[in-house]
Amino acid sequence: MWIAHYASGLIAKPFAPGIPLSVLCLAGAAADALFFLLNFIGLESFNFDASIAGGCFPYTNDYPYSHSLVGMGVSGLLVAAAYKAARPDARVSSTDLLVIVAAGLSHFLLEWPSHRHDVKLTPHDAHAFGVGLFNYPTLNLLAETAIFLAGLWVYATFAPKVTKTGYLTHKNRLGMIVAFMLVQQAHFCYGAAPTAETRWVHAPIFLGEIFGSCWVLGKLEG
Repeated sequence: MWIAHYASGLIAKPFAPGIPLSVLCLAGAAADALFFLLNFIGLESFNFDASIAGGCFPYTNDYPYSHSLVGMGVSGLLVAAAYKAARPDARVSSTDLLVIVAAGLSHFLLEWPSHRHDVKLTPHDAHAFGVGLFNYPTLNLLAETAIFLAGLWVYATFAPKVTKTGYLTHKNRLGMIVAFMLVQQAHFCYGAAPTAETRWVHAPIFLGEIFGSCWVLGKLEG
């Protein structure tokens, strides 16, 4: 999935109001970010596959570390560690840490229905999971949109008011951010791969979208 992963961060905000929304959203998408980073050093890879070009994310993937349940938990821990390193004076409670890791682990629950039988519990597990919703772009678009909007509703309804200053004081911001995310999701579902070069073209593009989306979603709170 794509924008559905940011729903985890939105849902997490009421439980960890002191952690920036951008960080929580990054935790939800951390496994994907880690995957693209590991591509650069050759530990994981993905390759364009013309036989599935009509579906979402038309690639065959080799990602035993980032897209195992264990790896997703580690990716959440890495986000927490990076946040603490960047802001050493920031208070990160044990509850905050658990929420960040839980957002990272939630990646598995969303990948299970969407991926093509390629996510595992551990890096070297012989059994892989995946229902294959990626093969049905319109269904995937509807599912991800619903999950993202549900997460947004939880954030808007239950997060402390002070953490919603960004869109409450800028009346057009919420609509613009939602539109940005939905356009991104539509491109993910229907857009063609720009080239066959995944490591040095596609990976940086996807990684930039992840960091950019987290930054944009962070503008909801300030």
